[in-house]
Amino acid sequence: MGSYLPVLAMWLAMTGLMMAPVVHPWLRALNRIGRRQVASAGTGPLASDAPRHAASVAPRSRTPVAPFLGGYILAWAGFSAAAAAVHVSLAAMAVPVPLGMEAPVLSAAVLMLTGAYQLTPFKGACLSHCRSPAGFLLSNWRDGAAGQVRMGFEHGLHCVGCCWALMAVALVVGMGSLAWMAVLMAVMVAETALPFGARLSRPIGAALILAGVVVAAAGGSA
Repeated sequence: MGSYLPVLAMWLAMTGLMMAPVVHPWLRALNRIGRRQVASAGTGPLASDAPRHAASVAPRSRTPVAPFLGGYILAWAGFSAAAAAVHVSLAAMAVPVPLGMEAPVLSAAVLMLTGAYQLTPFKGACLSHCRSPAGFLLSNWRDGAAGQVRMGFEHGLHCVGCCWALMAVALVVGMGSLAWMAVLMAVMVAETALPFGARLSRPIGAALILAGVVVAAAGGSA
């Protein structure tokens, strides 16, 4: 347990930093839609009683970002707990982490599996969700802190489904490599935020599979 907690803290910090730019567009959309919910609450048959009505609605709808973000973080905390367990287990088996070229077979396997996952329909479905914040929020809106935590958790699960394999590449390159972490973060942001991002998954997957083949060949010839 003593070695697990520091590793868990590292994974939590890494996922928090790398997911911040990915979730940012969602938080902006959430703020806009939350303000509309409050504004629309003062219209209709009770418009003459708007001050009292708005006062009763505003506390539960004014700041949907915090509970939504809490649910989102909870989903990624679950991933971080699992990743930290894998990390510690590898270390306990005397497997070097990061794997790098000291464990070329495992490094190649992680890279090729990540690349293959990029090509799956499940990755495509999760990516499609992550690229459509307004559509999800409008069709799944829930009032109240508990409902907004649930929205954040549901989105977080989709986000984990979209990015977990790319995040696992940190086992190969190392969380201490700021350059590689920046590359992985840029890939995830590009996939989820750029207009052509949905078309990047397949070439990125092919590149990762090729990288895995190269690592396996280099390790075999060493």
